[in-house]
Amino acid sequence: MSGATRQARREVEISISIRTILIVAALVAVAFALGSIGDVLLLFFVSMFSIAVLSPVVYAMERRLPWGRTLCATVLVLGIAILSLVFVVVLLQAVVDGLRNFSEALPGLVDQARHSDLGGLINGPSNALDVLKAHTSEITSGLGRASGGLARVGVSAFGAVTLVFSVTFLTLFGLIDEPRVRSGIGSLLYRDSRERYERLTDRIIKTTSRYMLGNLAISLICGTVYGITAVILGLPHALALAVIAGILDLIPNIGALLAGIIIGIVALSVSLGALIAFVIVIVVYQQIENYVLQPTIIGRAAHVSGFTVIVSVLVFGSLFGVIGAIIGVPTAAALQIVAEELTANRRTRVAAADAGDIA
Repeated sequence: MSGATRQARREVEISISIRTILIVAALVAVAFALGSIGDVLLLFFVSMFSIAVLSPVVYAMERRLPWGRTLCATVLVLGIAILSLVFVVVLLQAVVDGLRNFSEALPGLVDQARHSDLGGLINGPSNALDVLKAHTSEITSGLGRASGGLARVGVSAFGAVTLVFSVTFLTLFGLIDEPRVRSGIGSLLYRDSRERYERLTDRIIKTTSRYMLGNLAISLICGTVYGITAVILGLPHALALAVIAGILDLIPNIGALLAGIIIGIVALSVSLGALIAFVIVIVVYQQIENYVLQPTIIGRAAHVSGFTVIVSVLVFGSLFGVIGAIIGVPTAAALQIVAEELTANRRTRVAAADAGDIA
C-alpha cells in the first residue's frame, strides 16, 4: 500500500513538472512573439489609449455642437496632430540652437563665475570651477556633436511619418467606430455579463480620460508659468522652453524636476541671477501644483497609491520610453479597475463569510 502511494506521488510530481515546463515554454514563445512585433503593439496600445482619453471629449462636442460624430472626431484628432507638429518643429529648432549657443558661451560663463564672490566661495575648497574650465573645450565639442546629432534626428524623423499617420488615423477611426464596436461586443453577451462589461468599460474610459485631461491641464499651466518666467528673465527660446516644461510635466513625480533642470541650464547661460530667480519660481510653483492644482483638477481620478505611481512610471517608462512614463499611471489604474471587477463577487462572498463568523 505504501509502495502504491509513493508511485502515485511520483506520477503527480512528474505531471506537474511537465505542465510547468509547457507553461514556461508557452510564456517564452508568447514573449518572443510579442517582442518581435513590439513596434506594432506600441502603435496599437497608444491608439487605444488615445481613444479612451478622447472619447468623452467627442461625446461632449456632439452634445454642444451641431455636428455628427465623424466631423467631431475628425476636427479633434487633426487639430491635435497639427498642434503637435508645430510643437515638434519649434522644440527641435530651439534645442539645436540652444546647445550651440551654450557651447559658445560656456568658457566666458566659467571665467565670469570664477571671478565672482560666489564663484570664489565655491572654488575655494574644491577647485571645481578650475576643473570645469580645464574641460570646457571637451564639453563644447561634445555639445556641438550633440546638436549635430539632434539635427540629424530631426531630419530622419520625417522617416517616421508613416508611424505618425498610423497612430492618427487609428485613433480617428477608433473614435468614430467606438460606440458601434462597444455595442457589437455587448450584443454578444448575456444581460448580466453585458451590464458588467458596460460598467467596466465606462469606468476605465472615465478614469483614463479624467486623469489624462487633468494632467494635460496642469501641464499647460506649468508650461505657461515657466514660459512667462523665461520671457521675464530674458531667456532664449521661451516658447520652446514652455513646451519642454509642459511635456515633461506630464510625467508624474519627476517630470517637473527634469524640466526645471533643463530650463535652469538655459537660465545659467544668461546669468547666475536668472538661475536663482528661476529656482525660486520652480520651488513656489511646485508647492502650488502639488497641494492645490493636482488635488483640485485631478483629485483621486486614478485612485492609485504613491507606490503604484512610481512603479508604473518605472515599468512603463522602461518598456516604452517617455510615452510609457506618461501613460503608466492611467494604465495601472485601468488594470486595477479590471482586477477589482473580476474579484468583486469573491470579495463579497468573503465579506459575507467573515460577517457570519463574527455573528
